[in-house]
Amino acid sequence: MNRALFGSLVAISATEVPSGVSSVTLANGSAAVEVAATRRNSLPAVPIFKALKHTSVLQSTGRMTNDRTIAVDHAAKRTQEARDMLRKAQIVCFDVDSTIITEEGIDELAQFCGKGAEVAALTKEAMGGSMTFQEALKRRLDIIKPSQKQIREFLKSYPSTISAGVRELIDQLRQNSAEIYLVSGGFDCLIEPIADALEIPLCNLFANKLYFNFNGSYAGFDTTQVTSKSGGKGEAIKLIKNRFKSNTVVAMIGDGMTDLEACPPADYFIGYGGNAVREEVQKRATYYVTNFGDLLW
Repeated sequence: MNRALFGSLVAISATEVPSGVSSVTLANGSAAVEVAATRRNSLPAVPIFKALKHTSVLQSTGRMTNDRTIAVDHAAKRTQEARDMLRKAQIVCFDVDSTIITEEGIDELAQFCGKGAEVAALTKEAMGGSMTFQEALKRRLDIIKPSQKQIREFLKSYPSTISAGVRELIDQLRQNSAEIYLVSGGFDCLIEPIADALEIPLCNLFANKLYFNFNGSYAGFDTTQVTSKSGGKGEAIKLIKNRFKSNTVVAMIGDGMTDLEACPPADYFIGYGGNAVREEVQKRATYYVTNFGDLLW
């Protein structure tokens, strides 16, 4: 029987280190070695991470919804109220692609694997509502078929770019005793270095998991993950809220419709358009910012 491994960074490097120890390839090409058993339950050590630059270029990347982009000028809405609301939040959940980072991870990975045009065509088809989120995810991955080696090389060659103001906002939220979570429809193997860089415990990461065969080839993804399904971010927030008291205030910050639709169960949603302004999200969001600096107090 052809068995498969989970697609986290631990699995990517599992054949290169002794049993019981994982090697994590970071964005600057260096490797951090740590005990795998404690990987998801403790705060990472101070991360070894390539210095990331900010780019102000707006990116128009596809989502599984009809979310045309619009100009960033005058897109912000009720920023003072958003700032005041965020001060009350005890849990703040961030989307990752085009929010925490400037890129869309699966699109960048597809381009790296030489499948960018095919995935873009499928994304355009899916935006018409012809398939579910999970079906679209499966079909895109079936096109890319990323191997462990390709993902490792991708992480070394194309480190993610942290959006301007993210570090400062997270530092401020922590000073305000808020818990920080990452909730993404992307893949944990691409997001773990980002979580490490921002010192977010991996137990506070909700994302999809890839499977690999023992020869390193792509084997599929974990369809039981809530983030692999339509409405998955809302389900993730329900799971997060279950960890805390019933009156805990949860805020969600993101750029896309899947983020907007996670409120409720999130108590508040702040739309973010610093990398790409999604027209429908900007229209429907009560609060909207294009610069994380606007949320600092």
